[in-house]
Amino acid sequence: MDAALARGATIAEAMAPALSPLETSVIRAAENGGQIAAGFAHLERWYQSQAKARDAARHALTYPLLIANAAAVLPAVVSGLTSGNGIVRPVLVNLACLWLLLFVLWEMAKLVLGAARSMPTLDAVISAVPWLGLAWRSGGMARWAAVMHFHIMSGQLLSGAFAEAGAASQRPRLNAASQRLAALAQSGQPAGPAMVQEKVFPEEVALHFASAEEGGMLDRECAALAERSLQEATVSMQRAGEMLPHFIYIAAMIFAAWQILGMAQGVFQQQQDVLREIGF
Repeated sequence: MDAALARGATIAEAMAPALSPLETSVIRAAENGGQIAAGFAHLERWYQSQAKARDAARHALTYPLLIANAAAVLPAVVSGLTSGNGIVRPVLVNLACLWLLLFVLWEMAKLVLGAARSMPTLDAVISAVPWLGLAWRSGGMARWAAVMHFHIMSGQLLSGAFAEAGAASQRPRLNAASQRLAALAQSGQPAGPAMVQEKVFPEEVALHFASAEEGGMLDRECAALAERSLQEATVSMQRAGEMLPHFIYIAAMIFAAWQILGMAQGVFQQQQDVLREIGF
C-alpha cells in the first residue's frame, strides 16, 4: 500500500489488491467524498454485524452438532461390541461420513450464495426465504445506500452514484435497477419517480428517496438509509444465524432416529439368529 501511494495511487487503488469489490467501492466512494473515516467506520460496523451473526450461529450449532456426533458414534459402538469386530473402525467411518456431509453442505451453501451475487434468479429465490431473505436484502441495501451517500457527499453526478451503488450492493437485481436509474439520471430526468416503479427497492425507501431528491436532501436521506439498513442487516443476520441450527437440529434428530432404528434392527436380527441356532 505504501509503495502504491508513493506512485500516486489513491487509497482505494492502493488497497484494492487485498480487498473485495464491496470494500473497494465503499472506500473509493468515501475517499472521493472526503469521508474516508466514515467509510472505514461503515465497514467496521458491517464486519461487526457479520461477526455477531457468526457468533450466534456457532453458539446455536453446539447442541445440534453434539447430537449428530452422538448419533454417528453410539450405533457404531453398539454394533462393534455386539459383532465383536471392534469399535474403532466403524466409529471413525461414521464420523468421517458425517463431517464429509457437513463439509459438502457448507461448500454448497457458499457456492449458492456466491452465485446469487451474479444470477438474478438465485437473488430472487434467496430474497424470498423467510429467515434468510431479510438479511440478504438489508445487507445489499446497506451497501447500496452507503456508497450512494459517499458519492453524493463528494458532489459527483447522480448517474455515477447509481452505477457505483448498484455494483457495490452485490445483488444483481438491485444492480440492474440501479443501472437503469443511472441511465435515466444521465439523461437529465429525476430518478425518484422511476425508483418507485422498481420493485426491487422497498416502497418506503423509494418514496423517501423521491421526496429527498425533490427537496435536495439526498445526502441526509442516504446516510439515514445506510444506518437503518445496517441495523436491520445486523439483527436479521443474527436471527438467520440462530435459525440455521434449528434445521441442523431437525436433520440431526432424523439422522439419530435412523441410526437407532438401524441399530435396533441389527440387534433384533442377531437375536433371531441366536434363536434359530438353538432350535427356536
